[in-house]
Amino acid sequence: MPPPRSRVALAAVVAAVLLLVAASPPRGAAAHGMACSTGTVGECAMGRRRELGGSGYIGYGAMSAGNVPCSYRGASYYNCRPSGAANPYSRGCSAITQCRG
Repeated sequence: MPPPRSRVALAAVVAAVLLLVAASPPRGAAAHGMACSTGTVGECAMGRRRELGGSGYIGYGAMSAGNVPCSYRGASYYNCRPSGAANPYSRGCSAITQCRG
C-alpha cells in the first residue's frame, strides 16, 4: 500500500488528466456546429458539404437543360476555343484499312 502522500499525488494527476480530456475540443461532425446525435444523416453532413463547397456558385444558365459547356465541335471542355480538335483522328491510310483517296 502506497504512503498517503503518493496517493494524494496520484489522485491529483488522475484529476488533471480527466480535466484535460473533458476540456479538449470535440471531433467529427459535432465540431462543425452540428449535434449529430439528434439530427438526420443529411443534417449532420450539411455543414461539412458547405465547408467543402467553397464560396463559388453555379449560375442558372449553366444548369439549364440542353446547354452544352462548349459549343465548338471537337474542342476540349477545359480550353473552349475554336483552335482545333482536342483529339483529332490522325491515322494514315494503309493497305489493311483499304482506304481510297
